[in-house]
Amino acid sequence: YQAIVSHWFAKLVLLALVWAYLHHFCAGIRYLLLDVHAGVEKAQARTSATVVLAVSGVLTLIVALKLFGLF
Repeated sequence: YQAIVSHWFAKLVLLALVWAYLHHFCAGIRYLLLDVHAGVEKAQARTSATVVLAVSGVLTLIVALKLFGLF
């Protein structure tokens, strides 16, 4: 098995793009919830923004582990 992306710099660029996509995806779900008036209060909105950042970070970490061959 040989990885399609083998250079470490290319993997970092790919990982940045993956994070951007995952963050955009998670934020889209957040905005769908805001459209139905769930979590529109300021405190709830801040919490949901933090959750989006955390979830996208965790998902990116999982992809990074796979990308760098740790599992």
